[in-house]
Amino acid sequence: MDPTSITDSTDMSSVPLFDPSRLPLRQWCTGSREDVITGLVGFPDFHAALPRSLAATLESGELVALAIGDVDGLKEHVESANDSDPNCYGHLAGNRVMAQLGEISRTWFHEQTWTAGVTATFGGDEIIVAAAITDAADFHRAITHLRNRLGEQLPVPVSFAMTVIGPGHLPDQRTGSRWKHSFVDALLASTDRCLFAHKRLRRAGHGPGGIIAVNDFPAPGPPVTGALLPLPTGTETLHVQARQTLLPSGPALLLPCRGPEGLRGQRIRVTSQNVRRARVVVSVDGQAAIPGQGCADDGIALQLEPIRAGRPHRVPDDLSHALATAGARWQELPDHERAQMLHLITESATPAIRSQRIAAAVSAATHRSPA
Repeated sequence: MDPTSITDSTDMSSVPLFDPSRLPLRQWCTGSREDVITGLVGFPDFHAALPRSLAATLESGELVALAIGDVDGLKEHVESANDSDPNCYGHLAGNRVMAQLGEISRTWFHEQTWTAGVTATFGGDEIIVAAAITDAADFHRAITHLRNRLGEQLPVPVSFAMTVIGPGHLPDQRTGSRWKHSFVDALLASTDRCLFAHKRLRRAGHGPGGIIAVNDFPAPGPPVTGALLPLPTGTETLHVQARQTLLPSGPALLLPCRGPEGLRGQRIRVTSQNVRRARVVVSVDGQAAIPGQGCADDGIALQLEPIRAGRPHRVPDDLSHALATAGARWQELPDHERAQMLHLITESATPAIRSQRIAAAVSAATHRSPA
């Protein structure tokens, strides 16, 4: 038998053939060639075509989102395949992972409703997703679905870093066309640095793989609020790359999130370099910031978690009776004021002091202006 006529199914599955008409692109990067391993748009064509499309989208007033995904531990997986699978030498195992990643990513892309976008390769084990979007949180959810789908079907997880920008991120000087490529290169570089900053934490044992880190790309003017994510709520954990700013009161870290409403700020749990502590987040021109903390020029990787609201304190019977008698609006007092009053009442040294403090609490609740 002629050995050249034998089809090696392992080799066939490692370098599949793709239908060019199913390239993961919509309006952007049309006419591009596919990468032979993943079936995604090849990076050279992506890199040549994207600057023009991205600049036109921003100049028309729309938001643009960009995400870079990197396979976690592919080198270790390849080395393990060399040792454990006699039918799959290392580089073939790597090809299999990237071919499957490409197939999953192409299917996922065609499920999205974006009017314009593309998914391309970026390096040996990275992919890029870029799209015109209407909401930063929706894009974060879409990337979360892709991350989860990849994690379920691949032998290794994939971590992402994402950035959302708007018209306010465009540079002031935009003569000619060279600025478009410089602008896109800066966007790619900033997002890639964010990704690897968080991957360094994982390698150091301070964080999990398969995360989605959110990068704050600096704008020349005021923050583009439409490009900011909400602060985490419930059981959500948000990985971010914060950058330094200077407030009248001193240094602060800007987060790629919308600032909390009100003057008192919002307490949130922040983990940095494996140190976890509660911090107060305030709003600076609509963007979330942590006052009193600085960092290097290239930013700092943080993990944000909400602080669960404490259970409301029980109102003692004597205070409850006094409030009802006076028709006082106890619930309209701020949470921190009610907590302070209850603490003072329950810690009263004598009945007389307790009565005085109850009377003061009733007076405060009675004279509270309606909201």
